[in-house]
Amino acid sequence: MTGSDAIDPLGPQEPHHGQHLRHSPYRFYFFSHEANEPPHVHVDRDRATCKFWLKEVALASSLGFSAAEQRTIEHLVSEHRPMLLKVDVVCTDDKLTVDLEDGRTISVPMVWYPRFLHATAEQRRDWEPAGGGFGIHWPDIDEDLSVEG
Repeated sequence: MTGSDAIDPLGPQEPHHGQHLRHSPYRFYFFSHEANEPPHVHVDRDRATCKFWLKEVALASSLGFSAAEQRTIEHLVSEHRPMLLKVDVVCTDDKLTVDLEDGRTISVPMVWYPRFLHATAEQRRDWEPAGGGFGIHWPDIDEDLSVEG
């Protein structure tokens, strides 16, 4: 894909939104205040809107899109699912930062987690998803964190 057909990360937008992406003519975005729903993405075009679950791509709701256009959007969501579900964890000497799959970024002081303070950089980088995707586990230092907690 090139030009206006490429998915374009646009960065943070209005305060109540996370990141959003564009794939002409669609806008993909995440809300940060839907904590009790599984990972999903909202897609808009003009006044039409829909929502797709991301763990297993499925249409959750749609208003204004034809069935053919829903299939096109589902294909785009499936094609870019790994990027849409991307989670990143960065540990510095003073801060733990987690970029969540819904577009939110959470940063906390490292002093809140003494095990991290005494861990090596390599141990901090060795993490895996836990709790069905709602948490992070560091096996080398036996530390678990959840988004809810």
